[in-house]
Amino acid sequence: MKTVFSTGANRDIKNILEYYRREAGADVAADFHSELKAVVDRIKKWPESFPSITESLRRAILRRFPYQLIYRIESAALIRILVVRHHKQHPDFGLER
Repeated sequence: MKTVFSTGANRDIKNILEYYRREAGADVAADFHSELKAVVDRIKKWPESFPSITESLRRAILRRFPYQLIYRIESAALIRILVVRHHKQHPDFGLER
């Protein structure tokens, strides 16, 4: 299954990585990136196993970091990651992407 990140999700990831590099160091940023990749891999393997938050959107939560990925299954071959958001952000943040 193919995974595509929205422009906003790519921007979210870039900002999160920059924050961790600046505030906690390159190792923590690398750990975040590794966990993010692991969650994306799980989404690709079991896209329907994550909870729905709307009729068409699902949420996958990172284990170590306080972030979640919001995604849509667009077809049997395509998943679109819409937003990577912090748990403290408003629940509607990024849903319009």
